[in-house]
Amino acid sequence: MKRIVSITLAIALIFSITACAEKDLVSNKSAQEILQESITKSAEWESYEMNIITMMEMNVPEQGLVKMDMTGTGAVIMDPMKMHMTLEMDMPEMEQSQTMEQYMIQEDEGFAIYQNIEGQWYKMVISDPSLMEMMSMDPMENMELFMEYLKSAEVVGEEVVMEKDTVKIDLTVSFEMYKELLEKNDSLDVGGILGSGIMETISNMGDLTYSVWVDKSNLEIVKYYMDLSEAMQKIGEAMATEDEMLAEISEIYKDAKMEMTMEVYNQNNVEDFQVPQEAMDAQELPFMN
Repeated sequence: MKRIVSITLAIALIFSITACAEKDLVSNKSAQEILQESITKSAEWESYEMNIITMMEMNVPEQGLVKMDMTGTGAVIMDPMKMHMTLEMDMPEMEQSQTMEQYMIQEDEGFAIYQNIEGQWYKMVISDPSLMEMMSMDPMENMELFMEYLKSAEVVGEEVVMEKDTVKIDLTVSFEMYKELLEKNDSLDVGGILGSGIMETISNMGDLTYSVWVDKSNLEIVKYYMDLSEAMQKIGEAMATEDEMLAEISEIYKDAKMEMTMEVYNQNNVEDFQVPQEAMDAQELPFMN
């Protein structure tokens, strides 16, 4: 279960797009213009902090319906990539709650993930040069790709988020964007990781709809919301395989529901942090076995 949660969070994160109070920089701009300027600014972030709320429902073999609510905080430094998160997980049907601390650190040809669950550190290493190539793409190139596959964007209202006056934008992006991103890095063994049918599944996923909130005073994105239920279900279909671990995840994902909200703050002001030695010395677990 620990590894399934880790893989689920990793997939979720893939979907994620990585002054003076009186100013209003959104007046007389279209939703597309606001998005382009705000995404350009976010591509230039050197670091940021975040609050995360994730709600999941999964049918787990021999356990039935499991609801999992996760709330937490995190800090991200972009170059080289490193992340520190603390999550509180509540599973009411199983009468369980636990705290998970996680570090994800960019290494030469992949990432090392360190997790502390119930006082025990574990380590997993994802090693793939092509994954590193994809993660190291020019942020401006990613922004241009995003705008190319943006199908619609609409300002739907104004809200106060973390004491900031924001505009809320609902937008729709074609899943073809993710297919192109993966095809540009065809040496990345996505099929080996998520099942041989994953590329065809991505081609047929249709559109991803989500919302962003943009600070009117400086055009910084301060909040994201995504309903990833359909995406997780279709990824689960593609992961159907004879491999025991992937087959288990496929069964869990087929009726899964997942919503993710992320608030972003303290851009470019995150202090550096280090992985505890105890975590670095932890037992290493295989990522998918």
